[in-house]
Amino acid sequence: MKASEVMVPNPYVAVANASASEVSIMFRSRNISVVPVVDDHRTRRFLGVVSDRDLVTRCLAIGSDPLTTRADAIMRTETSVVRPETELAGYVLHMDQDPTESHLRPTITVVDADHCVVGFISHPEQVAGIQVVWR
Repeated sequence: MKASEVMVPNPYVAVANASASEVSIMFRSRNISVVPVVDDHRTRRFLGVVSDRDLVTRCLAIGSDPLTTRADAIMRTETSVVRPETELAGYVLHMDQDPTESHLRPTITVVDADHCVVGFISHPEQVAGIQVVWR
């Protein structure tokens, strides 16, 4: 099974300069909890991922102002990225456990040849053939 067969095509994205507050509003209004962060809406070049938990642990819990904290300041960059044609049978998604990042949730961002977001797999652990390995 290829990534293009299980991904959500053209997923919602947050731009790098969006405020944490704007991202949280997107989470609520779109009923999502993780979003790829891109350079801008036109190119959609992938930069990282922000989850609702990242908003809490990397912004609110440390006293940062959600109105001025940018998405690219709280995003995670060490995330899984594949191309649409990537075969997922036997795909191993390594989740590195950092003691300060115990809230990580596995996701896979699907990008084209120019590294632009074309899809998103929000629950890869539910896709047959993908193995999530915590280390």
